[in-house]
Amino acid sequence: MLNPPQVFTAKLADRFVHNPKFTEYHFELVQPNKMNFQAGQYVSMAVDPAGHRRSYSIVSTPDNDHGFSLFVDVEPNGLGVQYLDRLNFGDTVSMLAPMGQFVVQSSDPAVPLVFVASGSGVAPLRSMLYDQLQKFAGQRQMTLYWGLRHEADLCWVNDLRDLVSDHSNVVFHPTISRAGDGWPLCHGRVTDCLLVHDVDVTAEYYVCGNQQMILDTIAVLIKRGVPESKIFHEKFY
Repeated sequence: MLNPPQVFTAKLADRFVHNPKFTEYHFELVQPNKMNFQAGQYVSMAVDPAGHRRSYSIVSTPDNDHGFSLFVDVEPNGLGVQYLDRLNFGDTVSMLAPMGQFVVQSSDPAVPLVFVASGSGVAPLRSMLYDQLQKFAGQRQMTLYWGLRHEADLCWVNDLRDLVSDHSNVVFHPTISRAGDGWPLCHGRVTDCLLVHDVDVTAEYYVCGNQQMILDTIAVLIKRGVPESKIFHEKFY
């Protein structure tokens, strides 16, 4: 059961610049001081006095219900990015949350999960992956595809390497579209990898990225025999 969204006030507690493309923002809730959300949901933040809003998926997991983190692509430098960049530590923001129905559907750990992301679309999928590990440990098979342009855009490299090393049920496929000659893993777009890798038609697939990436991924998965009813994606992308 998803909780209805309500207005929250939160304050900026931390900002971590992963690289020139991605920045992570951590907020602590002020009023109300607790939020019950599900992995995969997002917040709708007011970013100027005129009432314009921007939506950002929560990258942290629901076990921390007194705060949340956002993973933002700052390269477009749009209205929302400019607003976040101006925030000082302790500044407050207003938002509607939790939003969206992009959450894991099956609670059966026997059903594998495949997460397919491009760019900052990895945020809700990372939240889902870690949340499922907290719930089921090594019981559920999970695969994460993350498409990026450059190797330097990768984040959480050590964390993800350790995650795969410590959990035999987790597979990670970083996919680089403009990879250098020395890149040893997937080249091209995530759809290129999905065309050649084995596809589990019993799994649930969660897709997040720009609109064209979502459409292309759905088309590839259906072509590979995945029922459309097992493919889920976030509507606001």
